[in-house]
Amino acid sequence: MRTRWFDRPLETIAMLWRVERHDGIVLGFAAHDRDLVVDHVRYHAAPGMLPSAIEMDDGLDPLDMDIAGALSHDLIRSDDLAAGRWDHAAVRIGLIDWQVPGEGAGWFWHGHLGAVSIEGHRFSAELRGLKAQLDQPFVPVASPSCRAEFCGVGCGLSRSAFEHIATVDAVSAEGLAFTGMDEAPASGFVHGSMRWIDGGNAGLHADIVGSTDAGLQIDGPLLRAPAPGDRALLLQGCDRSLATCAGRFGNALNFRAEPHLPGNDLLTRFAVL
Repeated sequence: MRTRWFDRPLETIAMLWRVERHDGIVLGFAAHDRDLVVDHVRYHAAPGMLPSAIEMDDGLDPLDMDIAGALSHDLIRSDDLAAGRWDHAAVRIGLIDWQVPGEGAGWFWHGHLGAVSIEGHRFSAELRGLKAQLDQPFVPVASPSCRAEFCGVGCGLSRSAFEHIATVDAVSAEGLAFTGMDEAPASGFVHGSMRWIDGGNAGLHADIVGSTDAGLQIDGPLLRAPAPGDRALLLQGCDRSLATCAGRFGNALNFRAEPHLPGNDLLTRFAVL
C-alpha cells in the first residue's frame, strides 16, 4: 500500500467511498472511469457523489462534511434513501492507485452518514466524523427510568433469550399479526423492536409501539407493505421502569437509574396539611 501521495508529476489516484449500511449491504464507489476491486469489494465507477472540502486538523472540535450527488447510479435509489437504508451508515473515504488496486487503499476518513435528504433527482447527506462522538454526554444523567438499552451494555440480559423469529400471518390497519412467537404475549413486545429478515423490507428496523387484538403496531409506515409469509426477528420490549425490571425480568440488580430521586415535579406539589 502506498504511504505517500501527490509526490509525482503525474498521479494515478482515485477517491474511494466505502459505505456499510445497517441492513448489512456494503457498497463501494470510485471517482474513476471504470470499476475497481479492492480487498474483495467492487467499487463502482462514476457514482456522481460529490464531497465538500475535506478539512482535517489536530483539534478536538468536530469537523463535519457534506456529500451530495445525483440519483443516477443503480445502487443509489430514492426508495432506499426514503426507507432509511442509508441512515447512519458507516463510511470510509480513501485513496487508491488505480494502476495497482491490489496494493490496497489508504483510508484517511472514518465516520457515518447523518441526516439524508432528497430534492428532486438529487440527494444530500451529512458526514459525521469520529470527533462527533465528543458531543455525547461524558457522564450519565440522573433519571427515574433505566438508561441501559434492553439486552445491551449494562442491562446484563441475554438478547437471544428474548428474540423470536416470527412470520406475518395477516396485515391490517390495526396491526401486524405474527405466528411463531413461542407463546410470548403480544403485549410483551411493546417498546421492543423488529428487523425484517426477508420480503420487500428485508434489513429494515422498526420500533414496536403498541399491540391490539389484530397484532403488533409499529412506529411509522413502511415503504413497502408487508405480505403474509414475510419473516421478522422480534425483540421483546421493556418500559425501563423498576417495576418491570424487577417483576418481569428479575433484573433489578442491573437497573441503571434513580427511581426514588425527587424530580422537578417536587417543586410544583402543594403542601398537604
